[in-house]
Amino acid sequence: MIKHIVFWKIHKGGTQKERQQTIDAFRSKTNYLKTVIPQIRQATVGSNINSGDTFHVCIDSLFDSAEDLESYINHPEHLKVREFMNQVSYEKTVFDYEF
Repeated sequence: MIKHIVFWKIHKGGTQKERQQTIDAFRSKTNYLKTVIPQIRQATVGSNINSGDTFHVCIDSLFDSAEDLESYINHPEHLKVREFMNQVSYEKTVFDYEF
């Protein structure tokens, strides 16, 4: 099993309302991805409840194998969501691990 976690800081200088709208849109897009990419075992979008200079949103997802993760990463629908997040984010970190 592969756990794939990505954290983003979004809307530098933006309001909490702008961030929440983006998080809601990202959650909706992620729910759509779960219907079209069979390799996704689980995917949850979370918003940070801490304030300050923190990452604002994350996705916590699960895949059966590194190959399944790679299929997800390169899937055309995922690439569209990645582009959306690239447009609204100013910092990102990725953490993948096998268990």
